[in-house]
Amino acid sequence: MADFRRIVSPPSDVTGPLGSYLREMARAINDIPQLSAFSAASPNGLLDGYPGDLAVTLTSSSLDTRLWVKGGSGRIPSNVGWVAVRIS
Repeated sequence: MADFRRIVSPPSDVTGPLGSYLREMARAINDIPQLSAFSAASPNGLLDGYPGDLAVTLTSSSLDTRLWVKGGSGRIPSNVGWVAVRIS
């Protein structure tokens, strides 16, 4: 996940229904959150991600802290701001 590869939009000279379709597909694919796995108490300082990305710890014995989501508002990658998703 560290390279943050994204699908580029088609060239602007691709127009009409095909161009619209290809641009919409690139946007939809790029909006899918990344899912990462880690083996630590917290992904903070360990995993880079964009807001909305998910991380699953493989070593937690508690289901309360197994799933983490990356917080934030801007599309800027960082390795802080991960918050445990509490299941109640």
